[in-house]
This record gives sequence, C-alpha cells and structure tokens, in this order.
Amino acid sequence: MKKKLLLAAMACAVAACSEDKKNDEIITREDEFLTVELSFMPYTVEPVTRTVTGIADVVTQLDVWLYENGSEVAAFHQAAGDAGFGSLAVTLNKTKTYTLYAVGHRAGSAATLADGIITFPDDRVTHSMYYATTFTPGSTTALACLMERIVAAFRLETTDAVPSDANRIVVTFSNVFNRWSVTAGGVNPVNSQSTVNLTSVRPDGTVACTTYAIVTNAQTQHDITVTALDADGNTLQERTFNDVPLRNGYRTTYRGVYFTDTNHTATFSIGEWQEYDVIEF
Repeated sequence: MKKKLLLAAMACAVAACSEDKKNDEIITREDEFLTVELSFMPYTVEPVTRTVTGIADVVTQLDVWLYENGSEVAAFHQAAGDAGFGSLAVTLNKTKTYTLYAVGHRAGSAATLADGIITFPDDRVTHSMYYATTFTPGSTTALACLMERIVAAFRLETTDAVPSDANRIVVTFSNVFNRWSVTAGGVNPVNSQSTVNLTSVRPDGTVACTTYAIVTNAQTQHDITVTALDADGNTLQERTFNDVPLRNGYRTTYRGVYFTDTNHTATFSIGEWQEYDVIEF
C-alpha cells in the first residue's frame, strides 16, 4: 500500500513539473511576439525639394507582403476608403527576420506577388510606387516606409481645344515594362497602351492628360504614339513622338497644338537651357 502511494505521489510530482514546463514554454512563446507599426508614405520629386504627402493623396490601392526565409507569411490589401488606409499594425515574432514588399497603385483591384514578380490587374500600369526592406521586430517596432515611384509619367498638354466629337485618347509606349521584379525592377517588356477618357477639359477647351509606364532608373528613349478617338473608335488625330526621354520617378511633358493640322513656320535661336522634361511640339 505504501509503495502504491509513493508511486502515485511521484506521478503527481512529474505531472506538475511537466505542466509547469509547458506553461513556461507558452509564456516564452507569447513573449516572442510583438506588434510592429507600419506606415507608408510617398514622395514627390521636385526640381529642388522632396515633399512628403499622405499616400491616400497619390494611390488608391496598397498591397503588402511579408516573407520569412523566402516564404510568404502574410499579405495585406487595402483600398482607398478603408479605415487606416496607408498604415498597418502587424504582430510578428521578434526573434525572426522578415522581408517586406509593398506596392501602391491606382488600379481597380489588388496586385499579386508570385515568384518575386508583382503583377498589376490586367497588366495595366498606373501611378505606382514601391518599398522593400528587411527587418527584425526585436530591434524595429515601427517602420516609416517611404515609397519610391517605379513609373515614368508622360503628360500631354494641348494648346488647342478638344473637338466636340473627341471621346478618348490612347497613348502607346514602345519598349517599356508592365511588371515589377523585387530583385530586378521592370520586367516583361511590351508596347503598352493607356487610355484616358476625355470627360473633362480646361475652361479654354484644352486638355492635359498623364499616363504611366515602367522603365528604368536611368533615362531611356521611347517612341510614344498618341491617338484621339471618337465614341465609335474612329481615329480623329494621331501623332507619334520619337525618342521621348523617360525615367522612373520623372515626368516628361509635351505641350503644343495636337488636334489641329496647320502649316507653320519656325525660327530658331539659342537661349537658356530648358528643363529636359518639358518639350514644346
């Protein structure tokens, strides 16, 4: 009888120790997790200064992916109008190292990330920006994610009025990209098209429209064809601009008579340098 009582007591003691150890392990695991605050901000490159604005002023979609040891552990997709758009609070293991990828854009739905390639809905490139970093929550509990533009902007400004039957403008870029590699930048070379509906014009009847393409961080030359169509898809006017300088993060502006075909003369003189990204045609 005494032997049975002794064995029972020993079993209870072992069970108690096991339970204490289990509880200690639970406490330890819980202590390994903490919340990391992420905030995303774009910037606008000006001739002299850099101005930080809220991301909601620039893009309508924000897609964020977290990777650990090369595998995706979480993905977050926000749209303009969502509470807290442009910021995240994520609970992570403070002993691990994570890589964050984020893209902001103006497409109609979320982008995807697979095999290191970010693809936009319908491969349509809009005003887009990107951020990536590697961090350990144990030493970084807040990240201010300053996003870089990954597109070049082409802006057409007409100095003549838009015809009443003009419905939209199609801009075709030669030799650009429509996807983004997290390691290599622009990938999947294409001749891409962007459409701008002529729903509003300036008080004087002229119009300014901006379209986007992924190029490189160094200036490259591209042919750009601008086609004006009526509601039935008939071409009203088409002009091709050759060797247009484009560069990610920069805007190139072409300004001049677009819709009207007229004979003209020109005189030439030497003056001060103009900004390279404004071209009168």
